[in-house]
Amino acid sequence: MATSKFVEQTKARAEAERQEYEWLLTSGVLGRSDNLARVLKYICEEHFQGRADQIKEYTIAVEALGRRSAFDPQTDTIVRVTFHSLRKRLMEVYQNEGANHPVRLVIPPGHYAPSFIYQPQVDGMKSEDLGHETASSQERSNPVTLLEAAAATETPHSHSISFRAWLIAGFLLLAAALATWFGAREWKKEHLAPSTVSASLPLPAPQATIHALMGSDREPYLDHSGNTWATANYCQGGTNIAVPSQRIEGTEDAPLYHGGVRGIAHCAFPVPSGLYELHFHFAETSDLPMATRLSSLSINAAPAFNVDVVDDAGGHSIATTKIVTGVAPENDGSIHLDFISEVSLLNAVEILPAPSARQLPVRIVSSSSSFIDDAKQVWASDRYFSGGRHGQPPKVANSNELGIYQSDRVGRFRYNIPAVPYAHYRIKLYFREPWFGKENGGIGGPGSRIFDVACNGVLLIKNFDILAEGNSKPIVKTFDNVQASAGGRIELYFMPVVNYPVVNAIEVLPED
Repeated sequence: MATSKFVEQTKARAEAERQEYEWLLTSGVLGRSDNLARVLKYICEEHFQGRADQIKEYTIAVEALGRRSAFDPQTDTIVRVTFHSLRKRLMEVYQNEGANHPVRLVIPPGHYAPSFIYQPQVDGMKSEDLGHETASSQERSNPVTLLEAAAATETPHSHSISFRAWLIAGFLLLAAALATWFGAREWKKEHLAPSTVSASLPLPAPQATIHALMGSDREPYLDHSGNTWATANYCQGGTNIAVPSQRIEGTEDAPLYHGGVRGIAHCAFPVPSGLYELHFHFAETSDLPMATRLSSLSINAAPAFNVDVVDDAGGHSIATTKIVTGVAPENDGSIHLDFISEVSLLNAVEILPAPSARQLPVRIVSSSSSFIDDAKQVWASDRYFSGGRHGQPPKVANSNELGIYQSDRVGRFRYNIPAVPYAHYRIKLYFREPWFGKENGGIGGPGSRIFDVACNGVLLIKNFDILAEGNSKPIVKTFDNVQASAGGRIELYFMPVVNYPVVNAIEVLPED
């Protein structure tokens, strides 16, 4: 009977859609992100159970992503970030591994429920190549099939199609036409338009170390540590912003912060296999109200984390850096970043190879140029500072022999060094008296410079006198088991007692 045939076709379509969903879930095309798999499984199972209208941001967060019942979408953007990544990944899948699939799963923008779209004939595939699933999709809009189904609702004694049958057939025809129109429109929106953009912006070749200026049309920049920064086609979406040239506190490389991206952007950084440490560089150059300066980042569709740029830096026009350790590329060979910000810019991204998930050592010299020591260790040029200034050149002959003690930061200052939240570190501070004492011409002596040093609110050194302890020789102070703050910071404060504090170099080493 026609009714049973219609039922069989409906079952065939449902089976084809479930097969496509299971292929996406089990084939590995979604990468190694658990969050993408979790949300895909949740929304599809709800869809197949007839509960698509119950899929909400809150239910996804709590039931699929494990957020607590107090989940607040205003402060936690995990669902929006994850779906942004999932839509992008599905687009990539159907441009590559799934290009010939007759059924495609899409998630329309602005919605969380899935839609299964049958591939239009514009793909150039013949109907006989599409199999029974495509036949089912064609039969959905076949007037003969629909009329037969409507006629089958009449009793076997009827010799013609009644008014009721024609009414049902007309309704089904209208529904099929609307479904076909909406399906084609959504398919074009999800696949044809983005593919044009993607084709014009091929990803760069994989690199183990990346120094990326975010935004577009930015001039390459050689920083004070000898690294070259350049723009590249890593990102889609967002708005590119140019920042007028201006002074940025906390860095000697202000051009890094003279541009960036804001809005909603998805970036893919191709890298060789391995582990990496990511550095995100920000500096808010506008006087923004508190509610608008929050940025949200998600790496490989992991739970998002927020950065209040002004609060993190300690003010406007001050550089700040967030780090994330232990990041590996997904199956497609790229590290994926989703960035959401209403106003604040992401200025630059740095990706560094790492031997483990622990943070790389931080070595800084209080100088405008980097330094390589006898062990071939690179000490970066001065950064993360606030306040103070570089001191006068040393008064001694052959100052180049002083190594990391050639220059210093002097004044009332602090260092706001990015770290892994709650991780423990060994901190080494390097001091040499640059002005007083016999090594500097005999001016003054012990007691001429005294200061305190605190870290994250805990006093490390009280009434420190370089000359009194070192007899005009350099001194290294080491502090073990120093815990980073909840915000991922090692904040060192140098506070004067007699004359201004001074420091030559800082080393922050992760502890096991």
